[in-house]
Amino acid sequence: MNDLYHDEIQVGKVFDWRIFTRLYDFVKPYGHSLLIAFIFLIISAGLEILYPYITKIAIDRYILRSGRLISAEVDAGNRIKINDQQYFVPQQDLEKVDARILRSWEKDSLISAERYYYLFVDSADTKTSAIVDKYEDQTIVSGDLVLIPYGNMNKMLQKDVLVLRRDDSIGLIRLVGLFLIIIIVGLFANYFHIYMSQYAGQMIMHLIRSRVFAKLQLLGLSFFDRNPVGRLVTRATNDVEAINEAFTQVFVRFFKDIFLLIGIIIIMLFINVRLALISFTITPLLLFITFYFRIRARNIYRIVRTKLAKLNAVLQENLSGMRIIKIFRREKEKLRQFDAVNQEYLKANFNQVLLMSFFRPTIEIVSSFGIGLILYFGGIQVITGKISLGVLVAFIAYIEMFFRPIRELTESYTTLQSAMASSERIFLLLDEPVQVKSKEKAIHDITPKGNIIFKNVWFKYDRDWVLKGVSLNVKAGERIAIVGPTGSGKTSIINLLSRLYEFQKGQILIDGIDIQDIDLSTLRRMIGVVPQDVFLFAGDIKSNIRLGLPIDDLEVSEIASRINANAIIERFPKGYDENVAERGVTFSTGERQLLAFARALAFNPKILVLDEATANIDAETEKLIQDGLQKLTEGRTSIIIAHRLSTVKEADRILVVLHGEIVESGRHEELIKARGIYYQLYQMQTFHQ
Repeated sequence: MNDLYHDEIQVGKVFDWRIFTRLYDFVKPYGHSLLIAFIFLIISAGLEILYPYITKIAIDRYILRSGRLISAEVDAGNRIKINDQQYFVPQQDLEKVDARILRSWEKDSLISAERYYYLFVDSADTKTSAIVDKYEDQTIVSGDLVLIPYGNMNKMLQKDVLVLRRDDSIGLIRLVGLFLIIIIVGLFANYFHIYMSQYAGQMIMHLIRSRVFAKLQLLGLSFFDRNPVGRLVTRATNDVEAINEAFTQVFVRFFKDIFLLIGIIIIMLFINVRLALISFTITPLLLFITFYFRIRARNIYRIVRTKLAKLNAVLQENLSGMRIIKIFRREKEKLRQFDAVNQEYLKANFNQVLLMSFFRPTIEIVSSFGIGLILYFGGIQVITGKISLGVLVAFIAYIEMFFRPIRELTESYTTLQSAMASSERIFLLLDEPVQVKSKEKAIHDITPKGNIIFKNVWFKYDRDWVLKGVSLNVKAGERIAIVGPTGSGKTSIINLLSRLYEFQKGQILIDGIDIQDIDLSTLRRMIGVVPQDVFLFAGDIKSNIRLGLPIDDLEVSEIASRINANAIIERFPKGYDENVAERGVTFSTGERQLLAFARALAFNPKILVLDEATANIDAETEKLIQDGLQKLTEGRTSIIIAHRLSTVKEADRILVVLHGEIVESGRHEELIKARGIYYQLYQMQTFHQ
């Protein structure tokens, strides 16, 4: 197995703005969809940030609403007078007092250790007033302010507590309603954001796949000689999907996570600066872990993508050659080869799994450490009354939310790494120079006659010359044959005629016009080729004959009848509607070649090339198409490449090619009399027969 053939080309930088610039060309047509997705993303992220804050409000304002008594000697801002010696201060006002001052008050007994539930009772509310009077020994009343120690509330009847806290219950219900509304709005925002981003992503991928396929159709056969099909399939499928993941997950998640981080930091600083700064102390450690992960992930992900493309190439090659593998009983050897490549891919994936197994728990440990810091320092402040329990609960929720975007952004790097590598490989393909193409002012309108001239043509696929100074002149309507040993350059001559490859020296003319001055589509429309290895597309027989031509079923039938192919086709149960499997594997070689003859006739070319077209046809099938071949070549310039010399006896001229040079030329009888290369080949075949 040729590793150089299967290995991927190493790409450049991991993060390249030039790639983003080029991707923007694909994104631009669907920018409005991404803009809508971005707007809904901001709405969704903004609503998500509100969840812990609403929880804080619920706890502090309605569930554990409290305050403490302070001495008249100290000033705590918004305080309510109870008597000449004491004032009441709600918890939200105590949070504004410096922690050191608060500790000194506690030390000097200037603030109560007891926390009080408080409410304001309207004199018209007789029911609440009655319950306050009922528990007058457990409450402190000052005007319309009622204070109840939380320890005493456990001694009250539940129904009385519910009446006293009726406003809290109503406020809590309203807050729950608001919470549900936010959840529903967030649900719709998430739906539209995901739908629009996925829609844009799919459309972008559709456009990229179309461009890739269009580019592949423009490239010459030399490109496909260098690149295995599996690798090219990876470009149009796996690599495009990697970019899709980047668009629909990484970029969208990136903006959401950035917005969440900014929002969380602002709210945490707004709620409590000290706790926020304590939370941020572990950020440097987090950044170090992230940086380390990014360096390791870069190389590992490149290796994974390379091994995947190699695996696809090997798999495709073995599936395509399954018939040969079975004939020569190479299953075990091919299995060993596949296992070796599969093992390389497995090892690369294990390295990736190992890295992720290290990264995720490490981030979890760091985030747990951050939560531990908040619980310790925040818990002390709750105990001392510096902050409320709602603030602590909100901070724990926010610190978990704070680490989630960082973790997701870091993990997204692997997807981004994959997308960058895939993008670069796709752009390498899209930037592949088209070696065979039409000139800007190529000739389109030609009424071909069929004259062909090769003038001192030199050609090589790689290093060694395949054709060396080939010169020939074929007149319109002439039927010539090209014969010679395997590898002598026969097929290369017709490949150059159709400009499937570009020659390095010389000139090829059709009707006196250089083929490089003729539009490629026009040139290939003039030439019909019947190859030895016929490729049939999945579909039915008639679609393989017309191959997209605007001809009806009756014309298809007439074309097949002219070369006696109808006799074979009508043997099938469905006739011309008979199903054709991939590559036509359910048809015999002779049947496939008959369909190739019909296909060539349907295009009605002025120049016909038969490349070993009758090499694998049995005697009965050959007899059927001899008359058809005569009709097919009538009035056309015909070039017949053949190993079976008995099929070229009637040619107007026979060219013998040896080592890339035309060494003999003449009719069958003339060449036999000359007793040269042709005579030797003919004698060998006659002897074997």
